[in-house]
Amino acid sequence: MPTLFNDAALKHAPWSMSKAAVAISCPFRHRLKYVQRVKGKEAAASSASRIGIAAHEALEWVLKGKHDLKEALRRTAIKTMLTTPEMDEVFALTHNLQLFLERLDKFKKKNAVSEQRVELKFGLTPDFRQVPFFDKSGELFFRGVWDLCLRAHTNYLIIVDHKSGQVKDVAEYRDQLNMYALAGLHVFPDVAGVQSAIHFMQDDTGLHWDTMQSADAIREKVLPWFAEHLNNAGDCAEQNNAKKGRWCSFCEYTEMCPLKS
Repeated sequence: MPTLFNDAALKHAPWSMSKAAVAISCPFRHRLKYVQRVKGKEAAASSASRIGIAAHEALEWVLKGKHDLKEALRRTAIKTMLTTPEMDEVFALTHNLQLFLERLDKFKKKNAVSEQRVELKFGLTPDFRQVPFFDKSGELFFRGVWDLCLRAHTNYLIIVDHKSGQVKDVAEYRDQLNMYALAGLHVFPDVAGVQSAIHFMQDDTGLHWDTMQSADAIREKVLPWFAEHLNNAGDCAEQNNAKKGRWCSFCEYTEMCPLKS
């Protein structure tokens, strides 16, 4: 079938949501990072970031059945070399994470979940055929990772993303969740639809759900948006202008930026 993507989008593939965001927000940064592959000055991970990474990995180990929650938190705190105060912050999440695991278990039983995948990596071609995440054939156009996906008895795919930061409105993650829905339809071609949710690890109220989308709705609404989004990213990637914004505070190329004051 004819491709939905313009020459610029195809030229700068493979894409991810984060790479597309860089191209759209600041073409100068995209060129240095992804085209010229200049090594920038990496910002030191913040304490909050290190805590989030540790909690995320611990949850992954539990869901994969490697350790119980207490042992997973202990091991990941050591692995990530957290400070003592940071370890305290990680262990303070125990209650919330345990609640999530208990609710997840009930959800799986209630909805007769037949399949669970943790940290599922996927790759897609421009015509949405599935290829490996690290495909070397030259066909890889887009790739991503799902923290958790479940297949319910309704034949709907449930995709969950863990977040370690403050609780936000799900609408702020609309692009990411739309991408999940579209990818879900192609990684699991026979599903009836997809519903995504955000799991805020700092929150104990449960998952924050996005709208359930049928397969037809995803094809009719999400697919055109996705093509437009990546075509825009490709057009931006062809430019070289720097743009100021909130991303400047963590950009690794600040010293090279022509807008540096």
